[in-house]
Amino acid sequence: MRKRVYILLLVLSSITICWSIYRDVHIERGYTGDLRNRIVGARLQKDGHSPYFYKWKNGEGLRYYDPQNFDTLKVSNITASPFFHQLLYPLASLEQRTISKIWLFLEYFLLLVMTAIAVSLAGNPHQKVAVIITATIFLFTNAWTGQIATGQLYLIIPFLTFVFYRCITRDTKWGYATAAGICAAALILIRLNTVLFLLPFLLFFNRYSVKYKTFFFLSALVIFIFAFSNQQSILYWKDYRAALTEQLKSHQHLNPALQRNDPDPGYTNWEGWDMKQVASDANQFPYFYNAEHGNIFVLLNHSLHIKTPVWLLASLFFLFTLPVLYFFLKKFRRPSSVTLPYMAILAFCIYMASDILSPVHRFQYNATQWLFPLLLTASLYTPRHKWIYLGIIAGIILNSVNMPFMVMEQTLGEYLVFLSLLFFLLSHQPEATR
Repeated sequence: MRKRVYILLLVLSSITICWSIYRDVHIERGYTGDLRNRIVGARLQKDGHSPYFYKWKNGEGLRYYDPQNFDTLKVSNITASPFFHQLLYPLASLEQRTISKIWLFLEYFLLLVMTAIAVSLAGNPHQKVAVIITATIFLFTNAWTGQIATGQLYLIIPFLTFVFYRCITRDTKWGYATAAGICAAALILIRLNTVLFLLPFLLFFNRYSVKYKTFFFLSALVIFIFAFSNQQSILYWKDYRAALTEQLKSHQHLNPALQRNDPDPGYTNWEGWDMKQVASDANQFPYFYNAEHGNIFVLLNHSLHIKTPVWLLASLFFLFTLPVLYFFLKKFRRPSSVTLPYMAILAFCIYMASDILSPVHRFQYNATQWLFPLLLTASLYTPRHKWIYLGIIAGIILNSVNMPFMVMEQTLGEYLVFLSLLFFLLSHQPEATR
């Protein structure tokens, strides 16, 4: 009987994945707009220009053209870090349409690797099934389809955290230490607030040998040297910092710097994209892009009709983090007895709290980052926590539907996932860990 269930699960998962690929191929044809500004940013840096205040001018050709970078702001729409642009250098000179197809393949490849890692962490068949079910139903979320539609980078965060986590839980060989150090450095250089995920692992610092820690920090140092290798790179990072300040002002309506920019020439055919064909494909395969913002400040502003100050968001982060850390660590006789998988989930929840409390608008694709704790939690499945897992599944389903009569159901689904993960952590009994 059990064998038949596994075969049925495999068949249903295969059908779901095939359908998702078919759907996402059509969604990708709708133009992955955010991927364009990543590529333009990489091209500008590669050519020796800072991308963060760049505005296209008449006569410059198509290499830096981005139809979404025409407004009255001084700051550009390029928000990825200089390091992430460096990672894109090998792809940057390809035609944009080709890059978009490659990106779609990479997104599925990253999901496959994360799922494989989670399956390898699972200790029994039930946990492996839980991982496969979680990965499969996540393909239906607005978080996933939003990532595909825009060509965003957020899927890289759970991927790097998974590789980092897998390496620090393997044998203490120098190869795993090196890979973990590279991933840790890359996380920080892609999104600075991921340091909140990494900091709790200092509790495990003394569990590793001097040789392991040496390779870890040396490999991380090499990545930082690569990112800040010359004066030009340092200039990019200074401009990046200034641009983030302007972006915050723009999102919070705090009078960002304005300037007169050239108008969009309105190209309809460029770098493999035919906008008439894009419109035709959209008519044949309609896709509703959910642009719902999942920030706390958006909920507060709309529900209380107030403007939430930035300092209050920072205060709310500490008011959330400190009690959660206290109650979690109180379950153990000493911090050094905390087990890695539960600390990893807790650390990621702290990181995601900073994401949700961010003063910059976040979109549904930000929620793809939950793949790390979701798949890791699935690999720890026990019947004792079945109601918590049902809460997680309910949250994923809620994030997958678009109901006109329900307000912000995708955000509520994400918050339900977050709450379920916290219940999982706080209901965890140390003696039951593996």
